[in-house]
Order: sequence, then C-alpha cells, then structure tokens
Amino acid sequence: MSTDKFISYIGDPAGKTEVFKPGSWVKIVNPKSLMNCVSAGILMLCLATAGAMAQNPPETGDPYASRGNPKSPDGKYEWTVRTTNPIRYELVKVPDGNVVVTINAYYPDANNSNIQYAKAYGSFWNKDGTVVALDELNRRRAGHLYFFILRNGIVDEIRSENIFQIPLYANEGRVVVDPGWVSGTKIRVRQALKTRSGEFVSKYFTVDFANPDHLKIQPAAD
Repeated sequence: MSTDKFISYIGDPAGKTEVFKPGSWVKIVNPKSLMNCVSAGILMLCLATAGAMAQNPPETGDPYASRGNPKSPDGKYEWTVRTTNPIRYELVKVPDGNVVVTINAYYPDANNSNIQYAKAYGSFWNKDGTVVALDELNRRRAGHLYFFILRNGIVDEIRSENIFQIPLYANEGRVVVDPGWVSGTKIRVRQALKTRSGEFVSKYFTVDFANPDHLKIQPAAD
C-alpha cells in the first residue's frame, strides 16, 4: 500500500494537542483531596509501568524479553516467530491457523544470536484489534517498526521509515514504540537519532489511525 498520498505530518508543535504534557499532572493532583492524590499516584505508576514494558530497548530487566501482547484483543490473531531459515514473523489467524502476514526478521539468518534478537520483538494492538505495531528490538538503530491495518479481511502494511524521514542533521535513525497506544486510534512513538556530530537525540510523535487512509502524525511531549 502506497503511503505518500495519505500521510499528514504537522511539524510545528505550537498550538497542537500533545500527549503527556508535564503540566497535565497538575490538573490531576488536587492538594485539597487526598483521594485524588492517591488516584493520581496510582495512575502515574501505571503509566510508568506501561512505559517501562514498552521501552525499546528495555531500560531494566532482560533486554531480550518480548514486549506487548502477541495476541489481538479479540483473540482472533496472534504473532509467532518462526526460527527456521529465514527467521520471520507470522501473523496467524487463530481459528483456522492461516498465515495472513509474513515478515522476515531484520537478521534473517537462522542462528542462536539472531533468533534471540527476533524473539525480543514487541507487539502492540489497539483496543479494537484493527491496528497492530510490530516493533523489532532497537539495537543501535537496527530493526524495523511496522504498522499493520486489518480491515475487511485485508491486511495493509506500513513501514515506519516510509512515513518518518531522518532529519538532515542525523545520519542514523530508528522509530520505536514508546510507550504505546495513548487512545483507541493514537500510538506514541519515539524517533531515536544519532546526529552527524555523534550526539543521541530523541523526538516523540503520535500517529493517528482514525482514518487509515489519511494518517496524521503530530509532535508529542517527551
């Protein structure tokens, strides 16, 4: 599916709705209400936990642990990793076992190291099970992030590098899920960049799939 006709990118964050604005916590925590404070604390803890689970690469724990959930919310689809040559990801329709998507891993040659890498992927479904992000492990900007749109029995694929350009000041870049879906249609991602001077920079965006034929990409708060 061609992406050059339906991508809408808004490059200036001024005046735009952003996700997880630092100031938004002030609206949640009310110092006059202990219950509100406790609720806000629990919410922040949940968001932090979700973010830690989605971090790519993970900041703590096993760097090769899988992330997200391979199975769709309705249980009809599930991702599997095939470890025969070439190593590949398959999206399987659970009721009949039919494979609807096959994607070769970034390192497709079947050996122990590459199999370990492939199994460290992340699978992030929206709540309706109509869009899923397949996020390979980010190892020094290696790997790919794919989006798959499921509708009317057809699966459309979008590679993140086809909708996110590497800025001229950078010579390496990789888009990863961070931390994941922030609404039923929006997913927040991070563009990890290595500049030409050797610095590491992160830029955050949301990708809105409300209209799959016209994606909207907006800058987001870090």
